[in-house]
Amino acid sequence: MHTKENVFRLYPNLGYWLMGLIPLTIAGFFVTYISKITFPQPGVVHIHFILMALWLGMIISQPLLIRYKKIKAHRSLGKLSYILVPLVIVSTWLMMRHSYQVQLLSYQQQVDAGIASVNLQEAQLEIAAFLSIAFIYLFWLIVFYSLAIIYRKKPSLHARWMIAASLTFLGPTIDRILIFLFDIYYLAPGIPVEVLAFALIDMVLIFLIWKDIRKGQSILPFGFALTLYLLLQLFHLTLNDTALWEKFVRFSLA
Repeated sequence: MHTKENVFRLYPNLGYWLMGLIPLTIAGFFVTYISKITFPQPGVVHIHFILMALWLGMIISQPLLIRYKKIKAHRSLGKLSYILVPLVIVSTWLMMRHSYQVQLLSYQQQVDAGIASVNLQEAQLEIAAFLSIAFIYLFWLIVFYSLAIIYRKKPSLHARWMIAASLTFLGPTIDRILIFLFDIYYLAPGIPVEVLAFALIDMVLIFLIWKDIRKGQSILPFGFALTLYLLLQLFHLTLNDTALWEKFVRFSLA
Protein backbone atom coordinates (compact mmCIF):
# COMPACT_ATOMS: atom_id res chain seq x y z
CA MET A 1 0.00 0.00 0.00
CA HIS A 2 1.25 3.45 -0.91
CA THR A 3 1.58 5.89 1.94
CA LYS A 4 -0.05 9.32 1.77
CA GLU A 5 2.41 12.14 1.18
CA ASN A 6 2.57 15.58 2.73
CA VAL A 7 2.83 17.87 -0.29
CA PHE A 8 4.75 20.49 1.71
CA ARG A 9 7.46 17.95 2.51
CA LEU A 10 7.43 16.14 -0.81
CA TYR A 11 10.38 17.94 -2.45
CA PRO A 12 11.06 20.84 -0.06
CA ASN A 13 14.39 21.85 -1.61
CA LEU A 14 13.41 21.37 -5.26
CA GLY A 15 13.15 25.08 -6.00
CA TYR A 16 16.68 25.67 -4.72
CA TRP A 17 18.05 22.78 -6.79
CA LEU A 18 16.31 24.14 -9.87
CA MET A 19 18.06 27.48 -9.35
CA GLY A 20 21.14 25.69 -10.65
CA LEU A 21 19.55 25.91 -14.09
CA ILE A 22 20.02 29.69 -14.07
CA PRO A 23 23.84 29.75 -14.38
CA LEU A 24 23.68 26.78 -16.74
CA THR A 25 21.26 28.64 -19.01
CA ILE A 26 23.38 31.81 -18.94
CA ALA A 27 26.51 29.81 -19.80
CA GLY A 28 24.75 27.82 -22.50
CA PHE A 29 23.31 30.81 -24.31
CA PHE A 30 26.07 33.34 -23.65
CA VAL A 31 28.05 32.81 -26.86
CA THR A 32 25.14 32.51 -29.29
CA TYR A 33 22.65 34.93 -27.76
CA ILE A 34 23.46 36.90 -24.61
CA SER A 35 26.81 38.24 -25.85
CA LYS A 36 25.15 39.20 -29.16
CA ILE A 37 21.86 40.51 -27.80
CA THR A 38 22.40 43.94 -29.39
CA PHE A 39 23.18 42.43 -32.80
CA PRO A 40 20.44 42.26 -35.48
CA GLN A 41 18.53 38.99 -35.03
CA PRO A 42 15.11 37.71 -36.10
CA GLY A 43 12.37 38.70 -33.66
CA VAL A 44 11.51 35.06 -33.00
CA VAL A 45 14.94 34.57 -31.39
CA HIS A 46 14.30 37.27 -28.79
CA ILE A 47 10.72 36.15 -28.20
CA HIS A 48 11.78 32.54 -27.70
CA PHE A 49 14.51 33.47 -25.22
CA ILE A 50 12.14 35.68 -23.20
CA LEU A 51 9.46 32.98 -23.09
CA MET A 52 11.96 30.33 -22.04
CA ALA A 53 13.30 32.63 -19.31
CA LEU A 54 9.75 33.15 -18.01
CA TRP A 55 9.12 29.39 -18.09
CA LEU A 56 12.34 28.74 -16.18
CA GLY A 57 11.34 31.35 -13.61
CA MET A 58 7.97 29.67 -13.20
CA ILE A 59 9.51 26.21 -12.79
CA ILE A 60 11.76 27.55 -10.01
CA SER A 61 9.06 29.62 -8.31
CA GLN A 62 6.35 26.98 -8.11
CA PRO A 63 8.09 24.51 -5.74
CA LEU A 64 9.28 27.44 -3.62
CA LEU A 65 5.69 28.65 -3.26
CA ILE A 66 4.71 25.15 -2.12
CA ARG A 67 7.62 25.01 0.32
CA TYR A 68 6.46 28.24 1.96
CA LYS A 69 2.77 27.22 1.80
CA LYS A 70 1.73 29.94 -0.66
CA ILE A 71 -0.92 27.71 -2.21
CA LYS A 72 -3.08 30.48 -3.65
CA ALA A 73 -0.08 32.09 -5.37
CA HIS A 74 1.04 28.67 -6.62
CA ARG A 75 -2.35 28.01 -8.22
CA SER A 76 -2.58 31.48 -9.75
CA LEU A 77 0.88 31.20 -11.25
CA GLY A 78 0.05 27.70 -12.46
CA LYS A 79 -2.93 29.04 -14.41
CA LEU A 80 -0.64 31.49 -16.18
CA SER A 81 1.29 28.49 -17.50
CA TYR A 82 -1.79 27.60 -19.56
CA ILE A 83 -0.84 30.60 -21.69
CA LEU A 84 2.93 30.58 -21.25
CA VAL A 85 3.68 26.96 -22.11
CA PRO A 86 1.71 26.93 -25.40
CA LEU A 87 3.62 30.08 -26.35
CA VAL A 88 6.89 28.34 -25.45
CA ILE A 89 5.89 25.38 -27.63
CA VAL A 90 4.95 27.59 -30.59
CA SER A 91 8.12 29.69 -30.28
CA THR A 92 10.23 26.53 -30.12
CA TRP A 93 8.62 25.25 -33.31
CA LEU A 94 9.23 28.62 -34.97
CA MET A 95 12.88 28.46 -33.89
CA MET A 96 13.23 24.97 -35.37
CA ARG A 97 11.59 26.17 -38.57
CA HIS A 98 13.94 29.15 -38.69
CA SER A 99 16.96 26.87 -38.18
CA TYR A 100 15.74 24.51 -40.91
CA GLN A 101 15.34 27.34 -43.40
CA VAL A 102 18.69 28.93 -42.53
CA GLN A 103 20.52 25.63 -43.00
CA LEU A 104 18.78 24.94 -46.32
CA LEU A 105 19.68 28.44 -47.50
CA SER A 106 23.30 27.87 -46.49
CA TYR A 107 23.34 24.67 -48.54
CA GLN A 108 21.86 26.46 -51.56
CA GLN A 109 24.54 29.14 -51.30
CA GLN A 110 27.20 26.41 -51.31
CA VAL A 111 25.62 24.92 -54.42
CA ASP A 112 25.59 28.31 -56.14
CA ALA A 113 29.24 28.83 -55.21
CA GLY A 114 30.13 25.37 -56.48
CA ILE A 115 31.51 24.21 -53.13
CA ALA A 116 28.68 21.93 -51.91
CA SER A 117 30.06 18.63 -50.64
CA VAL A 118 26.70 16.82 -50.55
CA ASN A 119 23.59 16.67 -52.72
CA LEU A 120 20.17 18.02 -51.71
CA GLN A 121 18.92 14.70 -50.32
CA GLU A 122 22.04 14.24 -48.17
CA ALA A 123 21.82 17.85 -46.95
CA GLN A 124 18.19 17.38 -45.91
CA LEU A 125 19.08 14.18 -44.06
CA GLU A 126 21.85 15.99 -42.16
CA ILE A 127 19.58 18.90 -41.23
CA ALA A 128 16.81 16.55 -40.06
CA ALA A 129 19.30 14.60 -37.92
CA PHE A 130 20.58 17.87 -36.41
CA LEU A 131 17.05 19.01 -35.52
CA SER A 132 15.93 15.72 -33.99
CA ILE A 133 17.27 16.72 -30.56
CA ALA A 134 15.04 19.81 -30.55
CA PHE A 135 12.03 17.75 -31.60
CA ILE A 136 12.41 15.19 -28.85
CA TYR A 137 12.97 17.74 -26.07
CA LEU A 138 9.86 19.57 -27.25
CA PHE A 139 7.91 16.30 -27.28
CA TRP A 140 9.03 15.47 -23.74
CA LEU A 141 7.97 18.92 -22.54
CA ILE A 142 4.53 18.60 -24.15
CA VAL A 143 3.91 15.12 -22.71
CA PHE A 144 5.07 15.75 -19.14
CA TYR A 145 3.58 19.22 -18.83
CA SER A 146 0.25 17.88 -20.15
CA LEU A 147 0.31 15.08 -17.58
CA ALA A 148 1.12 17.59 -14.83
CA ILE A 149 -1.93 19.64 -15.79
CA ILE A 150 -4.17 16.59 -16.10
CA TYR A 151 -3.18 15.55 -12.56
CA ARG A 152 -3.04 19.07 -11.12
CA LYS A 153 -5.55 18.09 -8.39
CA LYS A 154 -3.35 15.19 -7.28
CA PRO A 155 -0.29 16.94 -5.80
CA SER A 156 1.94 13.87 -5.60
CA LEU A 157 1.50 13.05 -9.28
CA HIS A 158 1.47 16.68 -10.37
CA ALA A 159 4.83 17.33 -8.70
CA ARG A 160 6.44 14.29 -10.29
CA TRP A 161 5.26 15.13 -13.79
CA MET A 162 6.49 18.71 -13.37
CA ILE A 163 9.91 17.42 -12.33
CA ALA A 164 9.98 15.26 -15.46
CA ALA A 165 9.07 18.35 -17.52
CA SER A 166 11.70 20.53 -15.84
CA LEU A 167 14.44 18.05 -16.79
CA THR A 168 13.99 19.15 -20.41
CA PHE A 169 16.01 22.25 -19.53
CA LEU A 170 19.16 20.19 -18.94
CA GLY A 171 19.78 19.07 -22.51
CA PRO A 172 19.71 22.39 -24.37
CA THR A 173 21.87 24.08 -21.71
CA ILE A 174 24.50 21.39 -21.18
CA ASP A 175 24.81 20.64 -24.90
CA ARG A 176 25.35 24.32 -25.70
CA ILE A 177 27.91 24.76 -22.91
CA LEU A 178 30.02 21.91 -24.24
CA ILE A 179 29.66 22.90 -27.90
CA PHE A 180 29.88 26.69 -27.80
CA LEU A 181 32.08 27.29 -24.74
CA PHE A 182 34.42 24.31 -25.05
CA ASP A 183 34.05 23.33 -28.74
CA ILE A 184 33.25 19.74 -27.75
CA TYR A 185 31.00 17.90 -30.18
CA TYR A 186 31.84 14.32 -29.18
CA LEU A 187 32.58 12.91 -25.74
CA ALA A 188 34.49 10.07 -27.41
CA PRO A 189 34.63 8.67 -30.95
CA GLY A 190 31.05 7.94 -32.00
CA ILE A 191 29.51 9.36 -28.79
CA PRO A 192 27.81 12.73 -29.45
CA VAL A 193 27.80 15.42 -26.81
CA GLU A 194 24.06 14.99 -26.16
CA VAL A 195 24.77 11.73 -24.35
CA LEU A 196 26.02 13.59 -21.27
CA ALA A 197 22.69 15.37 -20.71
CA PHE A 198 20.83 12.14 -21.49
CA ALA A 199 22.84 10.33 -18.81
CA LEU A 200 22.25 13.08 -16.23
CA ILE A 201 18.50 13.06 -16.84
CA ASP A 202 18.37 9.27 -16.60
CA MET A 203 20.39 9.24 -13.38
CA VAL A 204 18.13 11.84 -11.78
CA LEU A 205 15.05 9.78 -12.67
CA ILE A 206 16.64 6.55 -11.42
CA PHE A 207 17.49 8.29 -8.14
CA LEU A 208 13.91 9.55 -7.80
CA ILE A 209 12.53 6.08 -8.54
CA TRP A 210 14.80 4.66 -5.83
CA LYS A 211 13.51 7.29 -3.39
CA ASP A 212 9.90 6.41 -4.22
CA ILE A 213 10.60 2.73 -3.63
CA ARG A 214 12.11 3.52 -0.25
CA LYS A 215 9.09 5.66 0.68
CA GLY A 216 6.60 3.04 -0.46
CA GLN A 217 5.33 5.19 -3.32
CA SER A 218 4.33 4.16 -6.82
CA ILE A 219 7.19 4.15 -9.30
CA LEU A 220 4.77 4.63 -12.21
CA PRO A 221 5.29 8.40 -12.80
CA PHE A 222 9.07 8.42 -12.80
CA GLY A 223 9.18 4.92 -14.30
CA PHE A 224 7.09 6.09 -17.25
CA ALA A 225 9.19 9.26 -17.54
CA LEU A 226 12.42 7.25 -17.59
CA THR A 227 11.02 4.87 -20.21
CA LEU A 228 9.94 7.70 -22.49
CA TYR A 229 13.24 9.50 -22.06
CA LEU A 230 15.19 6.32 -22.85
CA LEU A 231 13.11 5.46 -25.93
CA LEU A 232 13.58 8.84 -27.56
CA GLN A 233 17.22 9.01 -26.54
CA LEU A 234 17.71 5.70 -28.33
CA PHE A 235 15.84 7.04 -31.35
CA HIS A 236 18.02 10.14 -31.50
CA LEU A 237 21.20 8.08 -31.34
CA THR A 238 20.18 5.45 -33.91
CA LEU A 239 17.31 6.50 -36.20
CA ASN A 240 17.47 10.26 -36.67
CA ASP A 241 19.30 10.00 -40.01
CA THR A 242 16.68 7.94 -41.80
CA ALA A 243 14.67 8.99 -44.86
CA LEU A 244 11.41 8.58 -42.95
CA TRP A 245 12.54 10.99 -40.23
CA GLU A 246 13.74 13.48 -42.85
CA LYS A 247 10.30 13.43 -44.48
CA PHE A 248 8.66 14.03 -41.10
CA VAL A 249 10.92 16.99 -40.35
CA ARG A 250 10.39 18.49 -43.81
CA PHE A 251 6.61 18.09 -43.48
CA SER A 252 6.57 19.53 -39.94
CA LEU A 253 8.68 22.58 -40.73
CA ALA A 254 7.65 23.35 -44.31
